[in-house]
Amino acid sequence: MNAPIAVRASERYRLKVSVVTMHPRPLRRIEAELWDLSIGGCRIVSTEPLSTGDQLLVRIEGLEACPAVVVWTGMSCYGVAFDAPLHHAVAEHYARSFPCSASAIGKDDRESFGF
Repeated sequence: MNAPIAVRASERYRLKVSVVTMHPRPLRRIEAELWDLSIGGCRIVSTEPLSTGDQLLVRIEGLEACPAVVVWTGMSCYGVAFDAPLHHAVAEHYARSFPCSASAIGKDDRESFGF
């Protein structure tokens, strides 16, 4: 029997851009790459360990820091939900500005995340 397919609440854009996240307690700067973006959140990749429930401030070039929470973790990848959704035009702008093909993402990551 096949597992049910999760339906996404909003369109996800594949992109690859460096971001800075701030972990407010204790205040520390975390370098990361943002690989996927939707109006409701993003997937970041970082060597810094994060846990589900961690509060973050995600700073994408040209935007104010977005308060967010880590909602899932796995293999140095983290699913992050924004406290307030981005406007869809903002997500589309970043998708056009920082496009990423699946070939730019490692083979192990494509297999793990169904690319």
